[in-house]
Amino acid sequence: MMKMTATEFSISGWISMENNIIFKTFHTFKYPYLYDRHTNSLVIINEAEYEELQRVEQKLLPPEKSFVVAQYQKQGLLTPNVVKVIRHPKMDIVEQYLNTRLKQLTLQVTQNCNLRCNYCAYSGLYSGNRKHGCQHMSWEVAKSAIDFFMARNHSLPEVTIGFYGGEALLEYDLIKKCVQYADSLVEGQTIRYNLTTNGTLLNDEIVDYLVKNRFILAVSLDGPQSEHDKNRRFANGKGSFGIIINNMKRIMNRYPEYYKTITIMTTVTPMMDLQCALDFFTVEDVFADQYIMFNPMLETNIKQEIPYEEAFAQIKTFEYIKALFSIVGKIPKENVSKLTRNTRIRIDRLARAIENHGELVAVVHPGGPCIPGVHRLFIAVDGTFYPCEKVPEQLDYFKIGSLKEGFHLDKIRQIMNVGCVTEQECKDCWNLDNCSICASTIEFTDQPDWKAKKPVCHKSKMENAYALYEYCVLKEFGYQYQET
Repeated sequence: MMKMTATEFSISGWISMENNIIFKTFHTFKYPYLYDRHTNSLVIINEAEYEELQRVEQKLLPPEKSFVVAQYQKQGLLTPNVVKVIRHPKMDIVEQYLNTRLKQLTLQVTQNCNLRCNYCAYSGLYSGNRKHGCQHMSWEVAKSAIDFFMARNHSLPEVTIGFYGGEALLEYDLIKKCVQYADSLVEGQTIRYNLTTNGTLLNDEIVDYLVKNRFILAVSLDGPQSEHDKNRRFANGKGSFGIIINNMKRIMNRYPEYYKTITIMTTVTPMMDLQCALDFFTVEDVFADQYIMFNPMLETNIKQEIPYEEAFAQIKTFEYIKALFSIVGKIPKENVSKLTRNTRIRIDRLARAIENHGELVAVVHPGGPCIPGVHRLFIAVDGTFYPCEKVPEQLDYFKIGSLKEGFHLDKIRQIMNVGCVTEQECKDCWNLDNCSICASTIEFTDQPDWKAKKPVCHKSKMENAYALYEYCVLKEFGYQYQET
């Protein structure tokens, strides 16, 4: 993969233009390209066109005096900006969705945990979030939560109820009671249950129950013992690897088909020997058929810098390049690390958007925000509503209601319409069509403002700039998106 020069790939040069024609030019090793925001299109252009459009971008040539601009406007590209308002397209039907289309309920059945993982969101490492506690959800709150949820999803054929902690299995009896009650309410629907666990409590009784009730199970494991036990220890300091691996082997032997459906959740941290972890999941038979989900350590609202070493970045880059080579058929996909197997999915998602085009309209909103409470309603032990389990629970901004008060529509609309914080910048941004910023990724103490959102906007531009460049290079090497 060839690198671009600073002038070819300057983020500062990829900004909105006073002439209100918003586009981007860049150059791979082989060809110059034009990205047209209005139609979300990429076009190979010639060198002369590239040079002239560069002059327009740099404000050295007014667009109305550009022959190239005029020619592409005849083809439906380089249309003057039509965006007038930044507003989520579902703002007017929020209440209808909240009353009829709640997809998933996640119950925080306990705030307690038998582990004390170094990087945990509740370890005290993050501002705006709670710490480990002894609170647990009462049956009264759980029952009311299920009633609330089931009364607001009748238009959906299938819904999901999940259980979360802390360590959710510390409240195994409550989970069983919730499942029995929810099943008794079902009429013409399918309820799926899911559970994320640290894996230490998966005894035969619990596993039998999870299998019988077709739970979608995710187990946290950070690789071999030498890596896992660096972070995932019991409150007394003892490592948890031995117990978890024995539990996993027992499930594999007793329920081999169910075992294949279990997802392994691995948190990637600076303290990890990444290559050691990758080798472990590759050579250990117990994980041969498992889906390994590698999640980076959460960076939003962290109180200290995450000190990733150079070797860590080198390994990630090497594995990523292998994934790209696989996409263009240069190496077998079997040689791609589990760390980067989702690369093709991301590339295909971008390709689908680019190749299907779709013109901008006057009222739009960047992608990213869901309708809080609809996609995943998270209810804490005390009955407070949150958009999901990833948001800081101590920030009032994310408290979108409660069992006593119902939904707070004003807060929900505010969160889903977070683009308004940078409305003018969004209206003029080349990245509008491909941007995906959720309020949970913005660091703030009260509510998001322009200053807090600006670094996230910059990061989104950087990531999508490289994504467009990468997509073009892959196309040059034979990549073809195929609708499935």
